Amino acid sequence: MFDKKLSYSISFSLVIFVVFLAIGALTISQNSESAETLIQALNDDLFSYINEQDSATMAVTLFVNNLEASILLFIGGATFGVVTMIVLLTNGVIIGFVLEYAAKAQGVAAVAAGIIPHGVFEIPAFIISSGLGFLLAESLWMEYKGLDDAAEYAGKLAKVFLMIVIPLLAAAAIIEAFITPQIIDLVVQGV
Repeated sequence: MFDKKLSYSISFSLVIFVVFLAIGALTISQNSESAETLIQALNDDLFSYINEQDSATMAVTLFVNNLEASILLFIGGATFGVVTMIVLLTNGVIIGFVLEYAAKAQGVAAVAAGIIPHGVFEIPAFIISSGLGFLLAESLWMEYKGLDDAAEYAGKLAKVFLMIVIPLLAAAAIIEAFITPQIIDLVVQGV
């Protein structure tokens, strides 16, 4: 029963993420001036500190940042899923926005090289965290109706988070810090 509910919740999260990723990509393709402003803000606020770090420090920084986002997606379920939904939608739009912008500026191959190596771990971690958050929200609602023990269920969800999400985030951070830059260099140099 738990696995089936988790699968449905993850699928729901994936659909929402993909829809808002597409919205982000479509938005940038129609408004290039806003795109430049947003990309500059993202560079200034989110990415500037990463470029100044060695690979090991960058891996730790990426892991911590992604862990914070994943915890927010999961624990956001305690708001009956409102925070989980907002964080999921926002990340979908921003990632779609950045992917479309980068594809126009650098080409699809460079974007694929920059996203796929670590993204195959990082994005599932976010989607699973969202699914866990929505299940937490459902559990709270069921407890409110007297049909479930949300604390006990939250413990089961936390085990999934610890055993699946954290290893995915660790793998993503290591790959993004140590391997992705090398792959991007190869693609940009045309090797």
